[in-house]
Amino acid sequence: MQALGMGARAAGRSAWLVAPALLVGFLRSALGWPAPLLALALLRAGAAGRLAGGARAPGEVVAGALAALTAPRSLCLLAGLFLAGLLASAALRVAWLAGALPTLGGALHGEREPAPRFAAGVTWGFAPLAGTALLGLALELAAQLYLWTAALSALVLALHRAPPLVALVRAGLGAVALASALAAPPLASLAADAALARTALTGDRPARALLEGLRRVALRPAAFVLAGMTLGLAALVVLGSAQALESAALGLAAGAPAVLAVGPRLMTTVLAASLAALFELWRLGTVAALACAER
Repeated sequence: MQALGMGARAAGRSAWLVAPALLVGFLRSALGWPAPLLALALLRAGAAGRLAGGARAPGEVVAGALAALTAPRSLCLLAGLFLAGLLASAALRVAWLAGALPTLGGALHGEREPAPRFAAGVTWGFAPLAGTALLGLALELAAQLYLWTAALSALVLALHRAPPLVALVRAGLGAVALASALAAPPLASLAADAALARTALTGDRPARALLEGLRRVALRPAAFVLAGMTLGLAALVVLGSAQALESAALGLAAGAPAVLAVGPRLMTTVLAASLAALFELWRLGTVAALACAER
């Protein structure tokens, strides 16, 4: 609970980070649009080409649209745009973390006059933080693979008949394996976040930061999990209230012209996004306090 309080104070002192967080969120959303828009343009071009060629049957028009979409060149373009969007989105996320984590770290240390850490963090901290993020992603993928492997193994063993004693032993081992597999993804995510905090605040290299993050989570799993559950529940309640507020505002504007509903919808959307960014800052501050504490 002390870490939650420290994270809340750090987030409150660094609340201005909500503005760049909103900008990063908007840009990351925009990066996901080029591939779908290109797909729609290809479908339209294929359908228009068949119509220009004299096709009138709906099946021929649909076939032309699908042929344009599934052409090798089109698929390569779509795949390239999709991967480029993913990479650019991930780079924006890492850049924001590279600036936000040092700022939160300064607030955690109780600096009365916080230094301008954001720009310096983005400039000098991006490269090492990107390496740590890649290692954390590999850890999370390994945890997901372990979960699916354990689930499939338990299913295969359950479908295979065996003597009662063997079945009992299998059931016990399967229960242990499934329990550990279910715990692996959230713990891996917490360890990856702790590693990011270690890299940004203590200067640990990516591999050392990940090992230290794993060690911190292994030493205090209850603290990490409790903090994550508390923040998740609080975010669910607050964001649910914001969603209810949006529904109420739109309900009041139900009989008005559609253009009048743009304002309330935009305001409530920005409010919800700002609250989500503030909770993200709280979470990062809490994880940083747990990952970088001396004891």
